[in-house]
Amino acid sequence: MTPGHSPLEQRLSQIRLWIVVIANLSYLLYCVLTTLIGAEPFTLEAALTGDHRTRYWGGLLAAAGLLAVWAWPRRVRVIYLPYLLTLLGVSVAEVLSTVSSRTMPFHLALWLSANMAIVFLVYGARRGVQVFGAILGVIVAALAVHPPDTRDMLADWITTLIVMAVAGASSALLMTLIESNMLIHERTIDELRTARIDAVTGMPGRAVTEHDFERLLGHARTTRQPLGVIVTDIDHFKTVNDEHGHRRGDEVLREFAARLVTHVAPHHGTVGRWGGEEFLVLLPDHDYAQTHAVAQAMCRSVNERAVAGVTITASFGVSCLEEPLASAEALFTDADSALYEAKRTGRNKVA
Repeated sequence: MTPGHSPLEQRLSQIRLWIVVIANLSYLLYCVLTTLIGAEPFTLEAALTGDHRTRYWGGLLAAAGLLAVWAWPRRVRVIYLPYLLTLLGVSVAEVLSTVSSRTMPFHLALWLSANMAIVFLVYGARRGVQVFGAILGVIVAALAVHPPDTRDMLADWITTLIVMAVAGASSALLMTLIESNMLIHERTIDELRTARIDAVTGMPGRAVTEHDFERLLGHARTTRQPLGVIVTDIDHFKTVNDEHGHRRGDEVLREFAARLVTHVAPHHGTVGRWGGEEFLVLLPDHDYAQTHAVAQAMCRSVNERAVAGVTITASFGVSCLEEPLASAEALFTDADSALYEAKRTGRNKVA
């Protein structure tokens, strides 16, 4: 996957690639078939000066476009542009030629209508409108300079322009809908990611932490192993924000969380932000004494060394799964009550 691109953007890029491949391949097939069944045999002279020379050169460009897509698949929009410009040039030449000969370029009208739809899929809604308007404007200008001299010819060209406009407008609306849905999808993904990962600390958010709590508790019950629970809170964190500012406060939270992880990782535990300056630590296969020892080590680490350049302390409350039927809520309540007791009796301690 290309860095910085969502799966939907990647999918849309693949669709663009195949659209350009199909457009070039279809035109190449058209050139080959019409040459085989046409009255004019293909010769070098016919390719240079014949009535259908623009078709031959268009086929050559389509073949080159296929090779270019194969060589540079990520440059689809750039590759499609020469094809589009050539089609536009051929269109102007055909308009001037067919108006003079009082004939209607039926094949050209079909290709123009098809490409009016393609430009929006390749270039997107906003840029597609610009390309669409330029193509339509050039053809209208060519007809204005060299207008049809019969009512039937005028009716044919008006019909062609209407069909082109309908094809373009339909594709513009469809592409606008696709892009709007992509934007909504990306915002939803961002919101889900934000809900899972705390934006300040990079730790799992509360929803993920609650899910992990239930998962680890279920595993502990199944294996009949203990589960240690620690609830910790930075002491007087409001003072940190008031004295050092909220930016420094966020830095303290980040480093505090990282320090918890450093102590918990060797024990294969998890750390999640529960809310505010409160964090929940889960230690599988740890009884109360082992969990208390880990909490003591974390408490000393915070007390002995500044966190993000700020001297702080933290309090810790410990509980442990002792009864198989104990719920996650009960375990958390026990640890939270112990945390409250640690704060009530002086802070900077484990209870």
